[in-house]
Amino acid sequence: MAFIDVADYHMANYSHLVDQISASVECFVFDSIASTNDYLSTLEFSKTTQICITKEQTQGKGQYDRTWLSQKDNSILLSVRHVFAADFSLNGLSLVIGLSIIDTLEAFGINQAKLKWPNDVLINDQKLAGILIENILQGRYQSVVIGLGLNYDLRQNFECHSPWVDLKSIMQNPPAIEDLAALLINNLLKNCQLFELHGLSHFLQSWQQVDYLKNRQVELDFNNQLFVGIVKGINAQGMLMVAVNDQLIEVCSSKQIRLI
Repeated sequence: MAFIDVADYHMANYSHLVDQISASVECFVFDSIASTNDYLSTLEFSKTTQICITKEQTQGKGQYDRTWLSQKDNSILLSVRHVFAADFSLNGLSLVIGLSIIDTLEAFGINQAKLKWPNDVLINDQKLAGILIENILQGRYQSVVIGLGLNYDLRQNFECHSPWVDLKSIMQNPPAIEDLAALLINNLLKNCQLFELHGLSHFLQSWQQVDYLKNRQVELDFNNQLFVGIVKGINAQGMLMVAVNDQLIEVCSSKQIRLI
């Protein structure tokens, strides 16, 4: 049975998550916190799946030490800490989490979302959600913290370096943010279990249907040289495959590519 620890902050409006989360999890709810990822990372090791959700992040984290910008009460801001065996390959986990977001959006009738490898959810070429995964090896286990931010109803004066979109601009009557968060968490937990059982192969077909980069032209930084290539999807390990002339090159980091 899920339970909520309010910690030292005021309770956010997520108290009903107790009744909506299907897994046995420990859930920490905040009104404001520096970073949900950092909070879970500082907790003592536990094999219990833990969730931290907040109405506001003051030091939200993005990829490559970037800041995840958000506004209070207008985004879903949460992290999940899930424990995997130390020898389990996490290759492709960010893609699986992205598919969890896609599943959630489709449940509410949003079918146009795409996944930009490896960790962004886009609608009409604009960013709706992002993912950050951090892990720590602890003996026979690895403690994986999955951070997620989804734009729900951002104010028009919201400033961000990249094009963004929110649910309120896509839907006339978006679901309650609490209901959306609950389904998102359940889908994420379900897909983590499927990933443990079957690996990335279980999700490859679903990924192909929402792959934003497939068949797009990119500039590729490979071995300190710049090439122009065409994205051909991902391989079984979740690496991006870019065709340069007659060669398929495996790409491990989004830093290596730039859309042309």
